[in-house]
Amino acid sequence: MRKLVIISVLLCTTTTFLFLAGLSFFLTDHEPDGNCEMTYMFEFPQYVKISQPIDTYYRKYSLYAYGEGRMTKKARNMDFTGIPVVFIPGNAGSYQQVRSLSSVALRKALNSRSSDHFDYYTIDFNSELSALYGPILFEQLQYVLKSIERVLELYKHQRNGPKQVVLIGHSVGGIVARKAIASLTKENKQLVSVLITLASPLLRSPVYFDRQSSAFYASSSVDQNDITVVSIAGGYSDLLVPSYLSVDGRNGSINVVSTNVARCWVESNHVQILWCKQLVLAINRALFNCIDRNTHQVSTNSSFVTNVFRHHLVHNSGTMHHIGSNKSLLVKIDYTGEWIEDIRKQYTADFKTGLKQPLWYMVGLTLQPGYKMLSILAINLEVTDWLFACNAAFPNKASRVCVEAQHLTRYSEIAPTSRFKRRLVTIDLHEIRKENNDYTHLVFRALPTREPVTFHVDTYGAHEREMRAVLPKMSLKRHTIISETPHRAVIFNIFFSELEDPLQVYQLYLEPIQCNAEHHHATISLITGWSNENLHVHTTESSNKPLLLRLQHAKPPGAADAKVRLVLDPSCSYQINIQLNIFGTFGQIIRHYSTFLLSTMVVVFLLAFQNQIKELGESNRIPIFFVASWDGLNTLWIVVLTAAGSLVFKDLMPEPEFKISFSYVYSYVAMLVLLIVSFSAVFLLAAAYSISLFALESTVHKFALKLLAKSATLTVRFSDYFMSFLHKVPFIVAAAQLVLCFSTCGAVALCVGLVFYFFKLTQMSQNYVEQMTWYLLKNLSRRVQVWCSKRLQNATTDNDDEEVETDQNDCLDNINSYKEASEGSVQSGASINCLELTETVLRGNSSSKMPLATETPAESSFNSLAQSHNNIFFHSSMFFIWVFVTVLNIPAALAWAHNFKYSKSLSPDESLIAGLVFSIGALFLWQIDLPRTNRKFTIPLRFIIIGLIPISFLYCSVSVYRLNYMLTFLFALVIIQQIAPNLEAGSDESPPERRASQVDQDKYEEAKTKMD
Repeated sequence: MRKLVIISVLLCTTTTFLFLAGLSFFLTDHEPDGNCEMTYMFEFPQYVKISQPIDTYYRKYSLYAYGEGRMTKKARNMDFTGIPVVFIPGNAGSYQQVRSLSSVALRKALNSRSSDHFDYYTIDFNSELSALYGPILFEQLQYVLKSIERVLELYKHQRNGPKQVVLIGHSVGGIVARKAIASLTKENKQLVSVLITLASPLLRSPVYFDRQSSAFYASSSVDQNDITVVSIAGGYSDLLVPSYLSVDGRNGSINVVSTNVARCWVESNHVQILWCKQLVLAINRALFNCIDRNTHQVSTNSSFVTNVFRHHLVHNSGTMHHIGSNKSLLVKIDYTGEWIEDIRKQYTADFKTGLKQPLWYMVGLTLQPGYKMLSILAINLEVTDWLFACNAAFPNKASRVCVEAQHLTRYSEIAPTSRFKRRLVTIDLHEIRKENNDYTHLVFRALPTREPVTFHVDTYGAHEREMRAVLPKMSLKRHTIISETPHRAVIFNIFFSELEDPLQVYQLYLEPIQCNAEHHHATISLITGWSNENLHVHTTESSNKPLLLRLQHAKPPGAADAKVRLVLDPSCSYQINIQLNIFGTFGQIIRHYSTFLLSTMVVVFLLAFQNQIKELGESNRIPIFFVASWDGLNTLWIVVLTAAGSLVFKDLMPEPEFKISFSYVYSYVAMLVLLIVSFSAVFLLAAAYSISLFALESTVHKFALKLLAKSATLTVRFSDYFMSFLHKVPFIVAAAQLVLCFSTCGAVALCVGLVFYFFKLTQMSQNYVEQMTWYLLKNLSRRVQVWCSKRLQNATTDNDDEEVETDQNDCLDNINSYKEASEGSVQSGASINCLELTETVLRGNSSSKMPLATETPAESSFNSLAQSHNNIFFHSSMFFIWVFVTVLNIPAALAWAHNFKYSKSLSPDESLIAGLVFSIGALFLWQIDLPRTNRKFTIPLRFIIIGLIPISFLYCSVSVYRLNYMLTFLFALVIIQQIAPNLEAGSDESPPERRASQVDQDKYEEAKTKMD
């Protein structure tokens, strides 16, 4: 048993340490803030308020139009001629966060010298905590619907004014925007053309604090196919909304991470995503390219709009040709300039001083196996149309050239880079030749320029630049995947078929072995085919960071393998190593499962609490929480069986929130880590509570006096008297809580009750310490008295009467302790003679000279101490329930405090039920001496608690508001069970141990009667 305890302690300590290390990794796992460039306004921003009738009902909300410089005057005159864009801020967001998007859009319109521009509108939601309190979302929804209609009314005087708006929502604002579209669709109103969400949890909320939040999400999907939905996530730097929660499940929607966006390639945190210059420019480019040049509005062709956004955000080839078309297009080319056909498979064309004339490079199309694939890396090439396939049959001077060619630039991409623009293409030469047998060459060009231009060309066979790698499972050492890359290779692909779960984290190192150039540049990119979440790391002469090989979305069944693409510098040879990152694994557990900690902590508490109820029913005592939590681990199999059952009976059970994915190992690892960490957290919180209970009594008392004196304008001395009065008559506090439930909100009542309960527990702890000290002193005094009497007995052996009397007293003490002995607390120090005398008394042969004794002082002290044990341990567990419920209702209290100047009460109040139940329960909890023993329904209460454990684990991980109702229900049940009738002796409901104890009690009473 001792070894098991040591092993368990080491396991908990090690797992908790790794979890804390993972937490540190999670908090520091982001790119430097400087990677996202700041956007700047060229003129002072102005916000012009636009009034509407709904403002009289929602006094805390407002609608504004954005303006800068001379555009402000037009806005004040309500002279709007552009395309309306409505910005919706998120949780605690400001309407002024529209500045970056609108300022860049305004500057782009002015620089383009076109009449096409966008009018930005923004909604002021008073920085409400919409992510924490669900009813706020419904209020914001109504205001957004009216604001959309009001914005369109501003253009009614125009002949061809806009009929639709573009919605941009940040964070929870994206959810409100999507819900607004769904509401408009039900009314057959097509008032929105494009929805852009930034770091919005479209899949689900990280946590549902109330049922209205859950209901809001449940009916907010967009079913219209003529609306383009674009969801952009911030990547690993966003600690609030993980990228996998930003996925819109509708077919045709665009889901992308900012690291995947061309010419951006940087992560952004939850707020940076609004002003990150690289991303803001990409969004505005896409919006301007969506404009129909005939109507001067956003195109009504949703396929075209979707392809435009896909071009700018997913795969940017640098040219807008053929968007929305898969057909090839022949173009006439200007063949002036120099045409060069280099027959080498690998070569570099470097023009450090630029070009004075157009330059055409030709690559012959052949079906030879070694000439199947072609990779070209163009550095600092500003030409957008640069890649073609053609038939070089037209004679020109000493060479043959092309006059007509097929456009192939769309197969290229603007590649990630840390310096100079890079264009990359990897193309199958055999496929081009098979599609058109007349084509003889693939050509790429560069136009005259003063800037340096470089081409790296690499021709190779089908599988010469790829391999499949095996991931190290348990080893923490570096493993070499490739000892040296192929000579002068431009590109190399490594496929990882085993990389399929977000909890797998590795570090991939690209280390230069030898470089022939002073400056070199290589890029490592993790590419996943099932999600647009590509990651990039650059290796240069001054930087050599590893790539964190991990996923944000689990690999779906049947999806293509994840791969790492290496864009190499041909002047260098590289070695590729990989290493397991255990801290990164724990960081991913925190990223994906940290919100589950609250439910698993409740599970650990319920395991301990059901054990306390069990002991209360069987032995009339409540063990200390630390012992109960340890013994409660014996029922941990319930959680494991629940997790397995949810997988086996998934068709018969509601869909759980804690899902066991097809990667069973990683799911169970995450589950065990959460349970172990939750056990450690609950244990530490209980220890902190115990210490504060005994050590902070005077501090809490002084704080309560000062708070009461300031809030009620009383003196500290009178406040002391008043607190003493409340301690003696606590039902007044419970009644005050009931008043607070209706005058403010239930959460405020819970907070007040929690403070008073802790104050009451500090008083109870002082009484407990006094009784414990008194018991120890009395026990010590009694032992000293017995020792002295025995010494006196040995000195006066001739006094037989005193010996008999001493034996009788010892025997009486033994009989009085018989009740304790029947419960497993036999005193080993009882003498043989006394035990024989006790047996004689129980057989009816006791002497009639035995003195009358109903209860010894030692027994009375011990019974009083045992009752104090039960009181402090029972109320501590009830206090923990109160703490959990109060924490779950803190969002309601924050919403009430935030809107206090508009309304003194919270409506609707999601915390009202919990506040009422706990306030009413406090009338009994604080006024009656609890716990009471020998009560009915103890066993059913324990089984109800056990039944709540799997429900909490499976269905309350995200919807934590269910924990609120469950714990409130449990609190009420415990109070009702405590005021239930006594359990009759020997009844069928009582356990066998208690019936045996009752028999022993009868024998004890019979023995005492005979002795009397």
